[in-house]
Amino acid sequence: VQGRRQWGKVHLAMDTETSDMRAVEFTPSREGDSPVLPDLLDQIPEDEDIGAVTADGAYDTRGCHSAIIARGATAIIPIRRNGRPWKDDCPAARARNETLGATRHYG
Repeated sequence: VQGRRQWGKVHLAMDTETSDMRAVEFTPSREGDSPVLPDLLDQIPEDEDIGAVTADGAYDTRGCHSAIIARGATAIIPIRRNGRPWKDDCPAARARNETLGATRHYG
């Protein structure tokens, strides 16, 4: 009897200027995407600048935005369709709320 097919996900952090792979994480298919981002950023040495982090809406979480800001980078993450403003209690929330406001204003 053949069991249910299993698969995994590969998460990559890439330097868009050089196309170099900077970090990699492998996870089972049942795990979400957003918990992996802080681990990816931790693989990049602290003394190396990260200008921006681009990701899809699955990474629109407090943990991801906080990890990006902690590295001094800019988050380029679309707000989820049903996104609501976050409680303005940290730099990550303020930055995301500004993005949400701009998205609602400009479309």
